Amino acid sequence: MRALRVLCALLLFAVTALAADDPFTGTWKLNIAKSKLLVGDKTTSDVYHMVADDSTIKFTDEVTLDKEVRNITVDAKFDGKYYPIKGDPDTDVVAYHRNGNTLTVTLKKGGKVVGKDRVVVSQDGQSTTVTFTLYSEEKPQTDSETPNCAAREVF
Repeated sequence: MRALRVLCALLLFAVTALAADDPFTGTWKLNIAKSKLLVGDKTTSDVYHMVADDSTIKFTDEVTLDKEVRNITVDAKFDGKYYPIKGDPDTDVVAYHRNGNTLTVTLKKGGKVVGKDRVVVSQDGQSTTVTFTLYSEEKPQTDSETPNCAAREVF
């Protein structure tokens, strides 16, 4: 589930437009030092790349959890429908909604909601704030990451 939280955060950054000035466009690197990860989260690095337009997104993510590397991909639309996630054992599908610089994401595994996220990109487009909720067997865990949890490099 901790990997799911990171994936959620990464997927949230994935909403973007092809224009280079779009706040989501580029390669994002999770700043572990500035992020408030859940207790026991084993994420040691996370780099994700986004390409999108007003209605679609292509997202790739390479996340390292201790010594395990996961390559996660998603091709989706911003229409609230569920699309498959490849490479993540914690989730099967994702649904996206975008409103300007804000993205909401719902993740499911086996037909059950396992996570919900909200990502807000700063006005200057250089940092994000992510609020996420993971749904475990016991009770939901809600947390947020501080601004600058991910830094953007535009190529």
